[in-house]
Amino acid sequence: MNPHNFIRNPYIFGKPIYKKEELYGRENIIEAIKDNFTNNRKITLLHLQRRIGKTSLIASLPQFFTEEQNTFKFVTFSFQGYKNQSIPKILNDLAEDIAATIHGVPKQVRELADTSYNFFHLFLPTIIDEYLSDKSLVLLLDEFDVLEEDATIFDRGEKLFYELERAVKQEKKLFAILVFGRPLKDIFFLETFLQKEDRKAIEIGLLDRESTQNLIVKPAQGILEYKADAINTIWQLSAGHPSLTQLLCFFIFNYCREKGIKKVTNNHVWLILDEAMKGGEAVLNGFLEPLNNDEKLFFRAVAEAQENFEEKQLQSIIRSWQSVGKSLVEEYGFLEEREDRTGYKIKVELVRLWLLKNYPLSNQEKRLMEQNT
Repeated sequence: MNPHNFIRNPYIFGKPIYKKEELYGRENIIEAIKDNFTNNRKITLLHLQRRIGKTSLIASLPQFFTEEQNTFKFVTFSFQGYKNQSIPKILNDLAEDIAATIHGVPKQVRELADTSYNFFHLFLPTIIDEYLSDKSLVLLLDEFDVLEEDATIFDRGEKLFYELERAVKQEKKLFAILVFGRPLKDIFFLETFLQKEDRKAIEIGLLDRESTQNLIVKPAQGILEYKADAINTIWQLSAGHPSLTQLLCFFIFNYCREKGIKKVTNNHVWLILDEAMKGGEAVLNGFLEPLNNDEKLFFRAVAEAQENFEEKQLQSIIRSWQSVGKSLVEEYGFLEEREDRTGYKIKVELVRLWLLKNYPLSNQEKRLMEQNT
């Protein structure tokens, strides 16, 4: 019996990462946040590309502050599901999470947050002054841009942001990290804030080549050796996308463990590709799910045009649908413009191959796109 069959697969796919040791390639992000705290920049804006491993980063982030800077207490709160909720409701639930996270907060203190005014002027000061043992409170607020999605509720996100901005100025030991995915230009009050502060949002996107190589090699160090051509192929396929890099390595590890292989080559990467695309369906579908029908058609058209650059019909369609392409570049970060400005390309090759395999563009759809140019 092959002893390799009993080695646990060290790659994490399909679930968030909760240990900072398993989070690769985000060191510069952590240092930028620490730098903001050190220089008393009270509000940090994190702009994340979609489907980029946000949950893992947010779950692991507080752990990076426990060793060197054990002076911060993080409370994480997501605005997901609060699209249609009022500010008092949101702050009431945030107060509930703060009270649940911080040890020893009695019911009567929790009940101080009975209005928006009292949340900022009574509840937060009491928490900071009496229950944090001289630590600073960091509100890690995920999906902040959800408040901007409902156009029928005017300037709700802006009002809450200004209340928060006022609060961090008043409370010496209060910091906030706001996480959002929409383009900054679509959230005017955040853009204005950054201009006023002469700062930029911290951008979180694809990993660079070195970080991707670490993510490939380090989890299986001492078990598998990746040859240079294998690393290069994984890089070409995943483009530094953390979840998809983990996906490929997860299936490579399973294959090598089953076969008793210790050195991974380029050939092994291609052998597991179909199985990886099937196993990674949920993550790969995430590239299509947020798109409207026109965006889905365009995305698939670009996938085919990259396969056959000589197909004039598709190139003409893509040029005529520039506004849709711009949305996929700016809002989602799924595409990038070709260097020669002749069209677009999908950033992550694995996504493109998955689209070709599972959602090939039919002739009828091409005709439909031509009619709508």
